[in-house]
Amino acid sequence: MTNTIRFALIGAGNVAKIHAAAIHAIENAQLTVVCSRGQARGAELAQQHEAVWVQDYHEAVNRDDVDAVIICTPSGTHGEIADAAAQAGKHLLVEKPLEITLPRIDAMLKIADQYGIRLGCVFQSRMREGVQAAKQAIDAGRLGKLIAANAFVPWSRSAAYYQDNWRGTWELDGGGALMNQSIHSIDLLQWLAGDVASVYAHAEALVHPIQAEDTATALLRFANGAQGVIQGMTSLYHGQMARIEIYGSKGSIVLEDGRVILWKLADAADEEAERLTGLDTWKGSGASDPTSIGFYLHQQQIEQFIAALQDKNAPFISGTDGRKAVEIVRAIYHSAKYQQPVTLPFADNP
Repeated sequence: MTNTIRFALIGAGNVAKIHAAAIHAIENAQLTVVCSRGQARGAELAQQHEAVWVQDYHEAVNRDDVDAVIICTPSGTHGEIADAAAQAGKHLLVEKPLEITLPRIDAMLKIADQYGIRLGCVFQSRMREGVQAAKQAIDAGRLGKLIAANAFVPWSRSAAYYQDNWRGTWELDGGGALMNQSIHSIDLLQWLAGDVASVYAHAEALVHPIQAEDTATALLRFANGAQGVIQGMTSLYHGQMARIEIYGSKGSIVLEDGRVILWKLADAADEEAERLTGLDTWKGSGASDPTSIGFYLHQQQIEQFIAALQDKNAPFISGTDGRKAVEIVRAIYHSAKYQQPVTLPFADNP
């Protein structure tokens, strides 16, 4: 493995542009190939970063000037591209969700193991300083017994957003507000509060004429006994910041877009709360505009991914880690469809 990791970027949409900017900012990373079905966007993005544009992902993943592949295509296409990349011996960093069903994800995990490649999932919100501090406090038991853990994603998406014919579809998007947008907060919730044991949910399209949901609410019970709520929406007039609430017998932590806004722990001095609420003050949010989030969190995750490749370690967010949020979403969809509680682990039979 060379000191500089050479990337092929599969996809040329909004999130691919964020990844391209992140790679450009990393000293030991180089974008060598951009692959997209449409030439206009793909060739333009490639030109901006002195890369080569190709149309066929098989060609992209088999090039000698590619060490790793970042997949930024519609969610339901991730598995087939990952299969080709793994067979070509290329390491993989895949945008959330890894895939849209658990059997597809399990196939990805199996082929990554079979060909000895490292598979990472993009959940860049875990990189925020406030999230990291919350994780450390919870794992150290500083909140005491966990009582409740909630994730609220009161977001907005325009009618124009859903004009891309894959968004909000079961076949390519794998769902709506939960699988595409709220999955970041769902990942954080389970990472911070622990495994989910059961869900009971409602999910439907209340505003947008899409196949899947733009509004969903689920009641949760965690394996540790805590209760919780997940509410994900893209149906609001004006989106608000995503919010994570963790409440315990000895403390409470609230995050908005990953930034600490409440830090009340029985063993915490005022100075600690002041320091933590002052972290990570950048205000970019995907609440109403998915392109406004910036690239610095993606940059941090790609830097970690590169370090894992060079040190031959597992990525910070592995494929197995990325599977967990999809399992929760799939269980919520099943509960909403059949109006019954669903226990986890969930046997996903799409």
